[in-house]
Amino acid sequence: MRVAHINVVSGLSTGRVATDICEVLEELGHRALLCYGRGFPPQGVPSLRVGSGADVLLHAAGARLFDRAGFYSRGATRRLVRQLALFKPDIVHLHNLHGYYLDVRTLFAWLREAGVPVVWTLHDSWAYTGHCAYYAMAKCDRWRAGCGRCPQRRAYPASLWLDQSARNWQEKRRAFLSLPNLTLATPSLWLGAEVRHSFLGKRPVRVIPNGVDLERFRPCDEPDLIADVVKRYGLGALDGKRMLLSVASTWEERKGLKDLLALSGLLREDLAIVMVGLSERACAALPEGMLGIPRTNSIRELRALYTAADVCLSLSHEETQGMTLLEALACGTQVLCYDATALPETVTPEVGLTVPEGDLQRAANACAALCDRPRSPQACRARAQQYEKRAQFARYVGLYEELYRP
Repeated sequence: MRVAHINVVSGLSTGRVATDICEVLEELGHRALLCYGRGFPPQGVPSLRVGSGADVLLHAAGARLFDRAGFYSRGATRRLVRQLALFKPDIVHLHNLHGYYLDVRTLFAWLREAGVPVVWTLHDSWAYTGHCAYYAMAKCDRWRAGCGRCPQRRAYPASLWLDQSARNWQEKRRAFLSLPNLTLATPSLWLGAEVRHSFLGKRPVRVIPNGVDLERFRPCDEPDLIADVVKRYGLGALDGKRMLLSVASTWEERKGLKDLLALSGLLREDLAIVMVGLSERACAALPEGMLGIPRTNSIRELRALYTAADVCLSLSHEETQGMTLLEALACGTQVLCYDATALPETVTPEVGLTVPEGDLQRAANACAALCDRPRSPQACRARAQQYEKRAQFARYVGLYEELYRP
């Protein structure tokens, strides 16, 4: 098979998923091509950059001024489809199409003309809304009927003045439903259910979780590494307190930043929150009783931090899966999260607890309860094994083979 993947980035976040699947395809003797909007060419995978930095800036400016994210970069998209025509894919696998790098109308017109089966993994909700990628925290359901009067116009992809959400919704619906051979995939049951309530619910939906790499994320058995991480990031200042670890690549209100700050004041005296992924300035501004660690791309350091923690907690209000919880479980650490969106799908009573969204006193009590009970690294690891990366990729390959028509 010849499979082309299209995603906004390569190598990081959703780009890691796309790159890894391409690697698996190449290992199995298939042909893969990764088309990406930003980042660097991945090693070992044939790739093609869509457009240029200037294209991205122009697209972003148009989105800011006219609220038309996803409807610019027509020239870059025409060049992309010419390359796709030369590659002659048997399957096209779409990922994040937002991010200011292509025109969805041009892409879907070519996909319709080519008649190639399309798999589209939705990593967020942008595909079926008129503007936003996340809406749960805003408690908005306008996407079910057509958008308009968008309450999140200033949220990514931000528009300074205009609200074109109703028009965008109609044009997305027209373009995306023009493909009769479109199969959708979501990383969680929650997102799958949301999609079925949208206009995309007219197409088949499969739930295929993003997988966790159990070789990279495992209990850290290197005491010297843990000691080095403790020293490097000043964790000795915890002075014997139990560590509640919370990790994010970017901290914002949606990720529970305000909730964590408020929770710190409700915790038992022997518990302390450590946040990973903050800027140096944000680390310095944390209140007494909290510690901040800048963003790290070192898997070894993350593994040591997850292992050293007593609990990994996520007070995020919106997640389509919740990979940091899976990474913590793979390292043998129990977890706590809100019962919001997709997060509770990861948690069973043996490996953690969930609390009602926004109930910080319940969260404080649950943190104490988890720290007081015996740790169960084997149960945590067993739970993570149900999301093993290569097993999830094998499900995608199976889906390709199901759709493939030689």
